[in-house]
Amino acid sequence: MKTVVTKLLFGIIIFTTTTVYADLPTNTKATRENLLEDAVIDLLEKPTYEAIEDYYGTTYTIGAFCQRVIAIKKLQHPGSWLFEVKLEFVTFTGSHKFMDIFTVTIHKDWETEGKWEVKNYYVRKYDQSEKYECRDPA
Repeated sequence: MKTVVTKLLFGIIIFTTTTVYADLPTNTKATRENLLEDAVIDLLEKPTYEAIEDYYGTTYTIGAFCQRVIAIKKLQHPGSWLFEVKLEFVTFTGSHKFMDIFTVTIHKDWETEGKWEVKNYYVRKYDQSEKYECRDPA
């Protein structure tokens, strides 16, 4: 009898707690430019967290929030696959306690052998009174 009740409760829990992420509300329209910006942010997540780890010494309890692309430029000549991207984001810990604002320059060129690497970063303290604009993903 116990196993039947246990299996029944397990089945109810499994089938009633599924989450669907199909239509989450967002303020950003899914234009081509916004989708490409989301793709760049996603593709450069690893070097972004490398900058965070370099600055704080860990990424264990630190996250990035409000990521946005500030600038993208081609290196060398038109038609090359060498780029430099400048991203800005806010770091947080715990329940979104904002800490710092990072501006990170990430590049891919002949010196990096075609891999995305952090070129440099600048960090400034997050001011609670500052109105910081967050861009929602598309």
